[in-house]
Amino acid sequence: MQPKIVTAENITQAYQFISSGNAELGFVALSQVLKDGKIDGSSWLVPAKLYTSIRQDAVVLTPGKGKPAVDALMKYLKGDKAKAIIKSFGYELP
Repeated sequence: MQPKIVTAENITQAYQFISSGNAELGFVALSQVLKDGKIDGSSWLVPAKLYTSIRQDAVVLTPGKGKPAVDALMKYLKGDKAKAIIKSFGYELP
């Protein structure tokens, strides 16, 4: 089986391998296979107890502090609409 295993450089390349049919299966992000809130194709969701959560944050760098566009983006990201979008792609929020 070893000759059939291919390692992708990143999650996007792994998805490209399976979506193009060049790989029969692969580990990809849930958000890459969700279509209208449903999983496109066959899948196995890895149980959360088998991995450590990956925390993703948004930060404001010093040059952006106090700028209206930056403040508006951060406010949007913390709002209900953005949270709903994030959840619709299979991500959990704290």
